[in-house]
Parts: sequence; C-alpha cells; structure tokens
Amino acid sequence: MPDKKPKTKARKPSKTSPSRVVLEREAVAMLAYELYLRRGGQPGYDREDWLTAERMLREDKKRPAPQEQASYAARRLEDKFRK
Repeated sequence: MPDKKPKTKARKPSKTSPSRVVLEREAVAMLAYELYLRRGGQPGYDREDWLTAERMLREDKKRPAPQEQASYAARRLEDKFRK
C-alpha cells in the first residue's frame, strides 16, 4: 500500500505585485527614517520606527483622498434632494 501524503492547500497568488511590494517597502523605509530623524537620530528604536511607519501608512490607505470625500459628500447630497 503506497504511503499517503497529506494534502496541502495550494496558496492563492498574492494580490500585490512584486513592484508594489517594493514601493510599499520603500515608503515604509522612508517614513521610518523620517521618524528616526525627528527623534534626533537616537539609535535603538529601528523596529519601533518601522512598525509605526507601517501602521501610519496603513491608516492613510484607509482614509479616502480629499477629492473622494468631496465627491462622496456631493453624491449623498444629490441623493438626498432627489427623493
């Protein structure tokens, strides 16, 4: 009787392209470096700076751009007056 190998689930391909990941990594690195400079270049906080930069960039992505906010508000106002 042949040995049965456990079935493993195939991973789905990532939605992010390699170039996008590099750009995001560069953005995190730049922001982390800026945080380092704002702190006066004090060493020993590189991990905290990196995680803070990631969190800040994630939060920025969640917020709609000002143009999107304005157009969303305008659509809601139009919808209100159509009724």
